[in-house]
Formats: sequence, structure tokens, C-alpha cells
Amino acid sequence: MLGLVLPAVAEPQFGLPLNCPSDSICPIQQFVDVDAGSDARDPWCGTQTYDGHKGTDFRVLSMQEVKTGVEVVAMADGVVKARRDGMADRLVSSAEDREAISSRECGNGLVVDHGNGLETQYCHLRQGSLKPGPGTRVTKGEVLGLLGASGMAAFPHVHVTLRRNGKVIDPFTGLGIGDACSAEAAGSASGGWLDAEAASVLGEPGLPTVLAAGFFDGPVDDGQLVRTGVPAPPDRSAQALVGYIWVINLRKGDRVSLRIERDGEIFARQTTEPLDRSKAVYVAYAGKKGAPAPGHYRLEAGVVRQGETILVRNAELQFR
Repeated sequence: MLGLVLPAVAEPQFGLPLNCPSDSICPIQQFVDVDAGSDARDPWCGTQTYDGHKGTDFRVLSMQEVKTGVEVVAMADGVVKARRDGMADRLVSSAEDREAISSRECGNGLVVDHGNGLETQYCHLRQGSLKPGPGTRVTKGEVLGLLGASGMAAFPHVHVTLRRNGKVIDPFTGLGIGDACSAEAAGSASGGWLDAEAASVLGEPGLPTVLAAGFFDGPVDDGQLVRTGVPAPPDRSAQALVGYIWVINLRKGDRVSLRIERDGEIFARQTTEPLDRSKAVYVAYAGKKGAPAPGHYRLEAGVVRQGETILVRNAELQFR
């Protein structure tokens, strides 16, 4: 009797979980924590995660993008397995906020079954935006809902988790929780699960990302920026002129430098002390009180790591 040989079923190549607007950025804030203990390590042995984080967070700048609407899409073909909607979009900032969403940390979201034990989970979607219900077949790239800030969300984002037979997998490297992290994990023999477009958003692991840099009429902080968005530049009626940089995923020891020139002369400058710990998000600013005089102002803001400037952002402003 001849045995029946079945053809191998190709594993899906997962795409991005959102359609990022062309005039915005949607960087990765946090990766899977592959450390099984009380420490936290991303797949490249870095600090772009936190203890117990079981997914990848793709963020937008602020709640303004949530209002506008950013589409969350299926990463591969599948069938909706579970869904929850009805939770408000509110940024978590206190113990009371965390208690209010206990056991519902995912917020509004879905689970999509892709077969062969593979499933993806999408969390923190905007209230009332979810489209397919349980049992609905979806195709790769199909809109599932809109990015939001429901559940345990300190910033607006979509948290996506890839699981195989119940085990969490980092989609970029194929590493699971408890696997050894490696600085060379990307493209290693363990292999990632993403298609070429999705894999390309990784860039160089460990580098910070600038969310915004520019001018304002006073001090700024992350809480203000994440709620109201990037501020409009000041005019001549302003009572101060400040240059700022808003950046994510700094490491312990990093420094942030700011230099403002007016018509080629130093107007204000500052370099922070080395960070005493890694920072998921950081805002630095420098400037002066008083209405700005006419002239051409130029901001140069950068991140310094181990004595080397690893990124720079510039902004310019003209007062006549």
C-alpha cells in the first residue's frame, strides 16, 4: 500500500498591522520581552521593551492621530476568533486608571486565527471602530478597525502579538520568550515571520527615534505632546522661545543636546546629563523668556551616545 504524501503547507508571511499615513510616522515603541525572568530584554539584548511585554507596539504621535483615524489591518489571511469593543479611549497615567481596566488590559481588540496553530492579537483599538466579528474571514491587509488608546495604553498605539500553539513569538526574529537574545538576532537562522515590507521597518535595533523637534512658546512635556500633538510654532507675540526634541527609546548614559542660533549667533544651548536609566520617551528643551526678536532661528537637536552624536534633527523659524 502506497503512503499518501501531502504537500507542505506554506507558512504565512505576515505584513504590517497598520496603514501609516504618508504624512506621519508610526515607529515601534516596544518589542517582545524575550527574558523569561524578572529582567527585560528585547530580541537584540537591548532595552526597547519592559518586563512581561508579549507583543510589538506600533505607535502614532498623539491622540490627534486617533481622532483622524489610522487603520489597523490583518497581518495575514485568517478567521476572526474573538473580539471586544466598547471600552473608552483614555491614556493610562495613574494607579486608579490601571485598576479600572484590570483584566481588560488589551482594551478593544481582536484575535485572528491563521491556521496551523498561528494567531495574531490586536489590542488598544479605537472604541466603536472594529469591523469584522467572530467567524468572519479576513484577508491580509483588510481593515480590522482603527488605532486607539483603549485598555492599558499610556500612548496611542496598536499592540500586536504573534502566537504559535499558544507560545508568543517575536515576528522579526522568530525568538520566543525564554530564548536567548542576540545582537545578531535579525536575519538569524531562527528566522522572522514578516514579509519584506514589514521587516524593513525594523531599521537598526537600538537606535532611538525622534517623534518631533521644533519650536514652542514655553516648556513642553510628553504628557502635553501625546494628548494635543505637535504644537504650532510661536509668533512674535510669544513670551518665550523654546526649541525642543521629543524622542523615544534612549539608553542609559545617552545625552540630549540642543543648540539654537539666531542669525548665526548662539541664542540658547543645553546638553543634558547622562541618563541614569533607559527612557522609553524623553523630552528636552532649551530657550529664553521674552518676546523673540526678529531674525532667523535654527534649532539643532541630537542624541549623543558614548561621546558620538548618533542622530540629529533640525528646525528653522523666521521672525520678521
